[in-house]
Formats: sequence, structure tokens, C-alpha cells
Amino acid sequence: MSRNSLIFGAVLWTAVFGFVAMIWQQRPDAEADDPAQTAAPAEQSSAEAAVIKPETRKDSANVSFPARTLPDFEFDECLGGKFGIADLKGKPWVASFVFTRCQSTCPMITTSMMRLHDSVKDKNKDVMFLTITVDPKFDTTEILKTYSETFRPDRDRWKFVTGGQQEIFELVVNGFGLYVKENLGEARLPGFEVAHSNRVVLVNEEGIPVGTFLGTRDEDMVKLRRILSGAEDFPAAGPALSFSTSDGSPLDIKFELQPIKEQPEQPATGENSEANDETSATKEESAAPVIVSDDSDKDANNDSGNGGGSENGVSKDDEVQPLSAIQHNALIDQKMPAWTKSLPSINASLNTLAGILLMLGYVAIKKGHKNVHRNLMISAFISSVAFLGCYLLYHQQLGEHTGMHGKKFPGAGLAATIYPLVLVPHVILATFVPFLAIRVFQHAFAGRWDAHKRLAKITFPIWMYVSVTGVVIYAMLYHWPLPSPAPVAAG
Repeated sequence: MSRNSLIFGAVLWTAVFGFVAMIWQQRPDAEADDPAQTAAPAEQSSAEAAVIKPETRKDSANVSFPARTLPDFEFDECLGGKFGIADLKGKPWVASFVFTRCQSTCPMITTSMMRLHDSVKDKNKDVMFLTITVDPKFDTTEILKTYSETFRPDRDRWKFVTGGQQEIFELVVNGFGLYVKENLGEARLPGFEVAHSNRVVLVNEEGIPVGTFLGTRDEDMVKLRRILSGAEDFPAAGPALSFSTSDGSPLDIKFELQPIKEQPEQPATGENSEANDETSATKEESAAPVIVSDDSDKDANNDSGNGGGSENGVSKDDEVQPLSAIQHNALIDQKMPAWTKSLPSINASLNTLAGILLMLGYVAIKKGHKNVHRNLMISAFISSVAFLGCYLLYHQQLGEHTGMHGKKFPGAGLAATIYPLVLVPHVILATFVPFLAIRVFQHAFAGRWDAHKRLAKITFPIWMYVSVTGVVIYAMLYHWPLPSPAPVAAG
């Protein structure tokens, strides 16, 4: 191997080994017991700092508001059977409200729930999670089951439910005090069939909501994670809230859905769209008394997604907050066909196979086994060609179904700095591998052994680097942060 080739290879492999060492050091600490000291995902560090110093930002979380017990409810769980408030009594739980064909904030909210679910599962084994669809006309149990699989829930602790629209809307508005309505007329764009609040609700063991948090705001979800993990106090229920008429009798509150033909059509865009949404909400409230929490106006006008008070159904908060890498990736997972989701793993396997075959081929030629070397290198080439085909197929489907170029690396800090240092040379060198490999084979088949050896000394380290870093990049995009090893039992 020439001196220049040796230096070039040493630089590339130093970057790879440095990256792997950095990954190893940044794994979550399995022995950290203090929730306040447990490392959060890297991208949350600045958000958590904002929670620790709330005076530096506007706090959108709302806790310990006037208390009211949720009414009894029971809906269809996506795996079959019924699930309701009776199954949640005695445990704290978090409720979220989404729908599967949403093209706006729902993937972000469910991704936030997934991260919350994963981060507290070992610190608070009692907490439950409930995701309720606000589009039950479309979201059957089968559709919800497929949707939920993207987020890898613990099925014993995270339930996805659907039911009748009337019952769900009444529960959301009169129970949780949040905003929801079905978009109609010109406002009913594909992916924006329902307008609803982006908030998730924390409920205590007695079935009383004690806090609401924006599921699209990292700071709010960090605060909720700290509450559930014990790093912050669990909010107490506020003073009891009761409603009565002027003669002292209980007030019976119902949420009445309006027939479609009676609903005025609302423009989806234009300068008057917000005013029209507010007018529509006012008409609904005048037709049927609806009691909502103190921040209901914010929910209706600022926190709602998919048509609730802003152009094309995207709230003002969402417009100024670009998608995070995790939200971007979750949106891709939701939109891609189910059959394509195994392609990245197949690609990583083919890269691994190619790397193994290349190394075996190198060992074989060093031992003088020319025929074995030839067969192994041909097999490595076939593996790389198969990888290229799967890679192009995946990205063709990616462009067709999402209009995006690919997933984003979800790490931050040093990891985010080093990642492109591995990715950029990988992409550049990968474009040369097919041409170099074909030329090496041409020399071998023509018996030009001196030219074959000279070019092989250049091609081999490049090909190996592309194969190995392809697996590293796959691990970073699809499995970051890497899980910590199980603690070794003492004794």
C-alpha cells in the first residue's frame, strides 16, 4: 500500500473509530437512579434549562387549575376489547388527542408521547398513557393499531382507543376542557379533517386533570417528563369546580354536534380565516353550553392544529417552530408504506455482508487463495449492487410519499458535529465505489495483474469505509440514542 493511501485510510478510519467511541460514551447511564440527574436525550438539554429557569421564557404549561373529576368513559381499544376510566383509576396517566390521517401536528404529539413513554417507563412503572382519536369516523381499531405500531408502545401501559364521535367530542370538550371540531366545507382539506388542541393532559390517580402541556413544545414535554419521573412535584388538584343553575340545581352540560348541512362553509386560507373559525366556535358555544378550562381560548385560537384558527390549520406556535429531527422522522414513519419500513434494515444488513465478504476476500488473497478471493469479491460486489437497488427503491418511495429527502440525525452537541464528518465522506466515496470496483474486475478478468493490484489497493479501503460507515449511519438515524446495556446483577 502506498504512503498516500495509508495516510488517507488512516484519516478516514480514525474518524470512524472516534465516532464509535463517542457513541459508546454517550449511551444513557443505566445506573443513574436520581431522576433529576439522569441524562436526557441530548437535544433536550436547552429545553430542560428553560424549564429550570422559567423566567427566561413564556411558560405554556398549565397546572393545578380548578379541579373536576372526569366523567365515566369506555372506548374500543385498538387491540380489541374495551378500555375506559375504570381501568385507569389508582394510576396517574397522560392523555393525548390525535388522528391518523393528520398532516400537521399529530405526528409531533404522538412522537412526544413516545419519548415520554420511553423515558419514564423505568422510573415510574405506574404511569399510563392514553391516545384518543378525534377522527373516529375514519380511525377504526385496525387503522389505530397500524398507526400505533410506528411508535413501539408498551401495550400494557399505552392504549390507543376510538369510539363514537359524539362521546369522544363531549369528553374532550366537557371532560378535558380542550378544543375540538370537525372541519367542514372548504376548510376540510386532506389531512386537516379535524381541528383540535395540541395539548396533552396529565390526570391524577383520582381521575382529575391536574395539568395540560403543549405536545408540540419541547419545554412543556420536558417539564411533564420531570413530573412523572419525580424530579418535580406532582401537581395538586385545584379547588373543586361545580356548576349549578340560578336555583341551585346541577347544570347538565351536553356537547351537541351540528349536522353537516347546517354548518357554514369556512375558507381554509385568507386573512379572515381566523375570524371565521372564532365565529364558528362562538356559534357552537351558543347552541350548546360548553365548559372549558381557563386556557380554552388559547387552545381554540393558538394551540389547535389542523384548522383551528390559522391558515391551513397550522397554529401560530407551529408556524414559528420548525420540525425537530425527531418530529421530521416520525412524519416520515407515518407517511411511508408499511412494506418500505424494513428497507433501511435490509440495506444495513447488505452493507454488513459486503464488509464481511471484503475482509474475508482480503484475508484469502493474503494467504494466496486466488479462487476463494475471486468468489468472495464477486459476492461482495453483488451484495453492494443489491444494496444500491434497495437504497434507490427506498428513496423513490420516500420522495413519492413524503416529498422529503430522508431522515435527520436526532442527536445534538458533539454527536451532531461529528455525524456529518462521517456522512459527507461516506456519500462522496460511495459514488466512486461502483466505478472503481468494476474497473478492478476488468483488470482481473483481462489478466492485467499489476494494474489490478494497484487499483485494488485504492479501492479496498474506500469500499470498506463505505460499507462500515453505512451501518454506523443507519444505527445513528434509526436507533439513536443506543440503548444502555442491562445492569449486571450483583452476587
